[in-house]
Parts: sequence; C-alpha cells; structure tokens
Amino acid sequence: MTVDLCIEGMMCEHCAARVRKALENVEGVTSADVSLEDKKATVVFEGSDPSSLSAAVEAAGYKVVA
Repeated sequence: MTVDLCIEGMMCEHCAARVRKALENVEGVTSADVSLEDKKATVVFEGSDPSSLSAAVEAAGYKVVA
C-alpha cells in the first residue's frame, strides 16, 4: 500500500533526509520519497501497522499532521 504523510517542521534537505532515513528504517517500508517542497512523504509500505510510520517521523523530531 502507498501511504502519504503531511509533515511539519522540515526546513532543509538535511531534515528531509532525516525523515527519509527514519521511514526507511521501519519494518515493511520498501521505499520512501520525501518532498521538502510539498512537506510530504510518500511511502510504499507492506507492513501491518501504518501508525508505525507516523511514530518514526515523530521520533525523528517532526510532526505528522495528516
């Protein structure tokens, strides 16, 4: 499944890279595309608990708003 996350707090490419890395470390993620411009991450997820994606982003210091 594809999951879109709207993320607040990303201000630079370093932030986007941190979010991408956090998402890629979640079990079941096959790819994560993070757009700094759109403040959005699109994740291909084959796991059973999509809330783990939001938890990973928030653990990295960013806020998931949708």
